[in-house]
Amino acid sequence: MISYISIGSNIGDRITNISKAIYLLSKKVHILKKSSFYITKPMYYTFQPYFINLVIKIESSLNPFCLLNYLNFIEDKLKRKRAFKNSPRTIDLDILYFGNDIINTQKLIVPHPKIYERAFVLKPFMDIDPDFIDPVKNKKISEIFNYLKYNSSDVIKIPEKFNDIESFFAIISPRKKSDFNTSYIKNTLSVFENPQKNCGKIIHITGSVGKTTTARYIYEIIRKKGFDAALYTSPHIHNLKERIIFNDKKIPQKDFYKILIKLISNSKEMLSPFEYITSVAIIYFSSKNPTYSIFEVGMGGESDATNVFEKSFSVFTKITLEHQKYLGKSISEIVKNKAGIIKPDGKVFISGQNSKKVIDLINFFAKRNNSKVYVFDVDKKNNDFESINLNFAKFICSKLGIRVENSKFRKFDCRKQILKYNGIKIIFDGAHTPLSIKMLFESIKDDDYKFVLAGFMNDKKIKQMLDIIKSYNLKIFLSKSYSPRSFDPFKYSSYGLCFDDPKVAISKILKYKKNFIVTGSLYFCSDILKILQHKEISYFRELI
Repeated sequence: MISYISIGSNIGDRITNISKAIYLLSKKVHILKKSSFYITKPMYYTFQPYFINLVIKIESSLNPFCLLNYLNFIEDKLKRKRAFKNSPRTIDLDILYFGNDIINTQKLIVPHPKIYERAFVLKPFMDIDPDFIDPVKNKKISEIFNYLKYNSSDVIKIPEKFNDIESFFAIISPRKKSDFNTSYIKNTLSVFENPQKNCGKIIHITGSVGKTTTARYIYEIIRKKGFDAALYTSPHIHNLKERIIFNDKKIPQKDFYKILIKLISNSKEMLSPFEYITSVAIIYFSSKNPTYSIFEVGMGGESDATNVFEKSFSVFTKITLEHQKYLGKSISEIVKNKAGIIKPDGKVFISGQNSKKVIDLINFFAKRNNSKVYVFDVDKKNNDFESINLNFAKFICSKLGIRVENSKFRKFDCRKQILKYNGIKIIFDGAHTPLSIKMLFESIKDDDYKFVLAGFMNDKKIKQMLDIIKSYNLKIFLSKSYSPRSFDPFKYSSYGLCFDDPKVAISKILKYKKNFIVTGSLYFCSDILKILQHKEISYFRELI
């Protein structure tokens, strides 16, 4: 007889629990098909860990009651735990359908009486047999499912390969302001025995501009001295793997995928995309035993997912008003949040690009933590962000006892990157604050650049940046990014030509056959690079 079984788990290593159940089941029945694994929210007692579920199609000579008894045996064998009805359980197996039979006894009801309201059953069922006809409703499973009201985030397909990961992240919600804290990632890391304790000496970098570049320069200096070093930065330009680097190599796809699946299977709570990626980085680095790990903060400091280390060296690049919805309305509130990365008895490094007020505030929080402060003196006449960040990185390393030698350092994508395309010279730079925009255009001495293609995130100081660009008498083209956080260029149509689609914008500007600048955000620069290189573009929301 053809039958359908649902299997779920929400305690421990859920995927392993389900896989063990399938193995035991295969000893008695022939397994014809398996659905994908799905993350599903608890339906009744909601204050419990999320479930992972799937549906399998089997063929068996067992009658329905013998099959039920064997499912109960499997549950006992796997030490099913449940404190009370609808509470968490190690494993849960249910007969959904037994052929076309309709069974209604005290011991067994088939079809399963609640299947018609359970998206977490019907969605995986759709994977294996959408045309199966329910014997009670006399309708296809696909028809029943189409009438079901449910939230797509309540039933999420788990990635089956590395290339599925960004689509998976696109469904997951980022943290809301009210829920923005480190408890989720700390709880998850505790399940993995706190791997953050095995990442070597931590160099933790926050700020509004220059974080990634400073992090990369520090990493390069450390590597040139022969130390094993790990680097975690965001966002990525081309691929998720470039965020996680150990000894000059990106994390392999198989390792990224394997660690992510372990996180999904074992975490007590759903994480945000950035929390998942940060956790993958920490677990991966801990397995490599680096001497140094350099971590760039995602946003802010105190509540950021990277702020999970007991000890670290704290680095502050230039701080400006940013992410005020999350970090605070004033510069003082923002500095206080970012200063949350300072650890007791540590070392604190501050870029002299910061105002005296910002430096004094960081000093205050450093003293409260008994941390020593080093302020890097910046040449105020220097308009080259790259050289400022490089010299700041050299300063930090020298204070950490790492000898700095003169040598060449690599260029980074979308940081004053020059690309030649069909004879046209294009500068890419992810300048996303008024200061970085000003310094970018002051540093470009070439009069051949008459055009600017810009796209911004919607939470930036857009008018201020456009006013600066306009002052250089350049023809301005404005376009959306494919990022869900993109601004609406048509709100700023007085500054130049506006486009809904970056592909249309780039094709328009290329027709002029003139050198131009692409700027506004790393996300937008990445979009334009990928368009020119004919690469796929995908996004997931890391911030609201």
